[in-house]
Amino acid sequence: METLWTKKDLISATNGTDPTYNFLKKIEIVSGISIDSRSIKVGDLFIALKGENFNGHDFVNSAIHKGANGVIVSDKKLAEKYEGLLVKDTKQALINIAKFGRKRFKGKTIALTGSNGKTTTKYFIYKSLFNYGKTHYTHGNNNNIIGLSLTLSRLPQNYDYCVLELGISKVGEMTDLAKLALPDIALITNVSNSHIQNFRNEKEIASEKSNIFAGIKPKGIVILYSDNVWCDYLVKKAKEINAKIHLYGFSDNANTKIINIKDYKEGSKIYFDHQKSWYLNFLNTTQAVNAIATVAIAKELKLNLTHIFNTITNIKPLSGRGEKIIINFEKNHKSLLIDDSYNANPISMKYALSDFKKFQNKFDDYETILIIGDMLELGRKSKELHLRLIPAIKEINPNLLITVGNYTNFIAKQLSSFTTCISYKSIEKLLHQFDELIKPKQLILVKGSNGTGLWKLVKTIKKKHQETHNAA
Repeated sequence: METLWTKKDLISATNGTDPTYNFLKKIEIVSGISIDSRSIKVGDLFIALKGENFNGHDFVNSAIHKGANGVIVSDKKLAEKYEGLLVKDTKQALINIAKFGRKRFKGKTIALTGSNGKTTTKYFIYKSLFNYGKTHYTHGNNNNIIGLSLTLSRLPQNYDYCVLELGISKVGEMTDLAKLALPDIALITNVSNSHIQNFRNEKEIASEKSNIFAGIKPKGIVILYSDNVWCDYLVKKAKEINAKIHLYGFSDNANTKIINIKDYKEGSKIYFDHQKSWYLNFLNTTQAVNAIATVAIAKELKLNLTHIFNTITNIKPLSGRGEKIIINFEKNHKSLLIDDSYNANPISMKYALSDFKKFQNKFDDYETILIIGDMLELGRKSKELHLRLIPAIKEINPNLLITVGNYTNFIAKQLSSFTTCISYKSIEKLLHQFDELIKPKQLILVKGSNGTGLWKLVKTIKKKHQETHNAA
């Protein structure tokens, strides 16, 4: 069992008390941290968090029976009964463990944020750095304060790199995240109007994103996409903390300069810096820009780029973020579905429709189906921002437009004389009727905010028809 935490360090990190003097008495180490009793592994430490709709203290017994070495609780009776560590606030204890874990880590930490492309870019960075040393990273989209704390509480102190994804949905969140992450390198992929419901305007989103600089280490590095409209604003903010600034993109002042990105039936090819070309077998042109962000980070870490190229060349899109799914029918007939169901905002929807249009040109003998769900958390401009998608949809000229939600229904009403439209208020009815709508030789895009449940449709399709593949 690899040691992640010792009893001594946990007590020091949390300033907790051991009422029975038996906390971790049998085995004075833990090999993992968990806040979910359902996923407990032997050797884990279980921290009983309290939330609005749950109380982890109700599952302490279950965690112990599943093999947890110890527990951290805020209930003295439970601490005595299960020989646990007693703290005032278990959430704060988790954060304090994360702070302790981050401060003892001597490797390089990269933190990234952005309105679009965070998770994909994080994955590129992690997979690339794995070639150069032991690399820890944020799993899934655990990018809020609890998710970040969990990631850092699980950070082995002898690793070489740590890649952290930071996500915000309202003002005031980023500073706390940044001061916990303490990055050596901070990357902002872009700023757009996602989650604008909780912000006054897009500038306030840019300002909040820039607070990632609040935790950056002395002589830290800031990496920015030069073609984002908020780049100059973010550069100004980075200069205020005397960070080294590295720009990537098409702009003439970019340190890692993209010359051109060409679209291919299978993937894309990037020309950057001194006319170097780099073929990506499975990634579209939007994802190619995220690959260049990874190159910028590697340059600042002074790494040989060969392993970066070799790794990202063969990376396939993540589930829900552009994964291509082949739908099988009888007699070897097939259709192709592009799963972009993880989330959506106006910019990511624009990119998805643009990339789909390029893909459509490669499959000109296929019927085209657009399945789009509402873009959530856009506030009072929701209807307007949805209607702005109409020109891009007309460019695609789909054989069938399927909408899910209230706001995309406005799009369907506007386009009902232009193409065949079917609207659903929620995903459930579409799940029952989808098999009646699909047939061989169709090209299908699924895109919408996670809350619309379009991911359920993709999950159903995978169960019934799927042969996952990243090329048709």
